[in-house]
Amino acid sequence: MRLMRRSILLLVLALAACVATGCETDDAGPTKTNTLLPDGEYFVGIKLTLAGTQLRMKGKVSAEGTKEDGGKLLKFDMYALGEDWVSPTAVGSASDVEVKSDGTFTIDFGLVTVPAKASPTGSPVDANLTLAGSIDSAAGTFCGTLTGDIPAFKADLKGSTFKGVAFGKEADPYEVSCGAEVKLYKPITTCPTLKAGANEMTSAEHKRTFIVNLPAEATGTKKLPVVFVYHGNTGNAADILKALGWPTIQTDAKADPFILVAADTTADVGGSKPVLDWRFGEKVFDMDNRELVFFDDMLKCVSEQYSVDSDRIYVNGMSAGAMMTTFLTLHRGKKLAATAPFSGGYLHDWPKDAPKVPMLVTWGGDEDFAYKQNFDTLAKALMGNLDANGWFYGLCNHGTGHKAPGAVVKAAWSFLKAHKLGEKASPFAAGLPKDFPDYCKLPAKK
Repeated sequence: MRLMRRSILLLVLALAACVATGCETDDAGPTKTNTLLPDGEYFVGIKLTLAGTQLRMKGKVSAEGTKEDGGKLLKFDMYALGEDWVSPTAVGSASDVEVKSDGTFTIDFGLVTVPAKASPTGSPVDANLTLAGSIDSAAGTFCGTLTGDIPAFKADLKGSTFKGVAFGKEADPYEVSCGAEVKLYKPITTCPTLKAGANEMTSAEHKRTFIVNLPAEATGTKKLPVVFVYHGNTGNAADILKALGWPTIQTDAKADPFILVAADTTADVGGSKPVLDWRFGEKVFDMDNRELVFFDDMLKCVSEQYSVDSDRIYVNGMSAGAMMTTFLTLHRGKKLAATAPFSGGYLHDWPKDAPKVPMLVTWGGDEDFAYKQNFDTLAKALMGNLDANGWFYGLCNHGTGHKAPGAVVKAAWSFLKAHKLGEKASPFAAGLPKDFPDYCKLPAKK
């Protein structure tokens, strides 16, 4: 009996020592110390330099160490998040990541694939991702910068950011950086003197360039419409005007002359030229988006110096420029009479309060691919939103891939110029003109 009591006492003492020192047991192994970052699931918001695109991810984290001395992220698995969907397997994993005493860490995930269900474009995207961040142990969060590239776009992701918070505790809108305040830009107050051809201004604190093509009537008394044109990835203002043939259309428009304005993406951000910098991927939709401010500034300056009909402002663009066209349609619709995106789409939830701007949606059918992205999917998603929200639109599926045949550009000008701001009904409500290409039509009534 005395021997049994002694054995029980020794066992109790041994268990107490194990809890205090982290000694090994046969069942659980060593007890780890972790005041560094709570184990569990984290919502990770990411903002890429590529068009300001934002992604949602889920991190599953196991850590060891202390907030004073650092330690390790024993395991960090990253999962892609879509609409009510989580990727069944991790898109990237890392083990035994060193965390320094100041809380900093670096995780090189290598090449990851964001699945179509989690990609804003609806197509899978391959990317090389490295996270360089720091842990705030007191808050139970981590944040930092993201580097790497997207091979299909030849896009350097330097300057991208991320932030991780406990899953289910993310804010709306979710955070994507280390507490940086949203930047609100001021509209231009004094315009530069514009001229025909290349122009330059400082807009939203960035040096911007754009082309203005002027008919002779631009300085007369007749009020003229303005067509803004946006180029695609790696393109520029001069090339998109030439590729789409807008100068020729402008020269031929004797009865209804118009002003052409073609913008360039930002020339320099953080000391480098971005591959794609129209900010249509950003979840900022007003004076916090430098592309919207740039549009406002160009329109203000052109309207102040030339004879402009403010009821006939139009936007057209190709590919990434079409994405920007749609973005402007949704977020500057109070200023636009009609728009014509060529192979574009919209990457966010559809704003319910946006003015219903007439739109001609043009794309190249099921062969419309560029940069491994399916623009047929994007066009159909766009038209699905137009249908669901009761917008008037025409559609032109030319079926020749990622391009804009001359016939659809001419049709786009016919469509645009027929509309004025604030009309209750489109002049094409009963059908498109007979001189439009036969692949252009109104959507079937449902």
